[in-house]
Amino acid sequence: MKNELGVIGRGIQYSLSPEIHKHFAEQFKMNINYEIYDIKDNPSSFVKNFFDEGGLGLNITKPYKEEIAQKVFNTDEAVNCIYEKGKKATSTDGSGFLNDLLSKNIDIANKKILIYGLGGAGKSIANSMQGAEKLFIAGRNNEKSKELINQSDKYLEYDGSELDMLVSCTTQLDLNTIKDFEHFNLTKEAILYDINYSNQTNVIFSELQLVKENNLINGIGMLVEQAAKSFSLWFGEMPETYTIKGILNERL
Repeated sequence: MKNELGVIGRGIQYSLSPEIHKHFAEQFKMNINYEIYDIKDNPSSFVKNFFDEGGLGLNITKPYKEEIAQKVFNTDEAVNCIYEKGKKATSTDGSGFLNDLLSKNIDIANKKILIYGLGGAGKSIANSMQGAEKLFIAGRNNEKSKELINQSDKYLEYDGSELDMLVSCTTQLDLNTIKDFEHFNLTKEAILYDINYSNQTNVIFSELQLVKENNLINGIGMLVEQAAKSFSLWFGEMPETYTIKGILNERL
């Protein structure tokens, strides 16, 4: 019998998650079935039915991370992984981001970092950023940014400081957003981490040349690492990630 898994979202037929989890399962000689569930509406009912019918685990992606968190798990924290056969949920985005930095020998300790974009992934990454010297929060919605800043003294409003790292968690770059990025004060060795992959944002950031070419990072590594954390929650085994990162990055 195959272990039933999948990812739920809207407009996600491009998802690489089935390939990633197939690669992980092969490492442990497991038999899994990981599907893309592209749902137009009512994701909460889908989640309930999936686990009522014996599903093992689900990933959640845009735009349902916060809706499912609130309606199914009664929490305001966005979730992207449901485990223990539907009983528990968490976000693996933050740990996935940090593990990818670790694999690239990037240390956040004593760095000035700005996170732009406060969707589910952005909040999870912000919550995981322990050890940074300063952690600035910004986004297209200033009120949302200020609300988060007021909730915790570890988040700061950007004050023009030189930045060692800029983390973009926005899926679209309009002219006003591009102006924001062009006005951020980046050091010569600053890193720009775009958590998207196969997205127009990757192209725009490359054309803007805000950082050195080798310091512009796409979201493939984070995708793989957050998937590995999900896999470990489902099966109690942490897969190797280096090989599949290389395979996927070669295609971009």
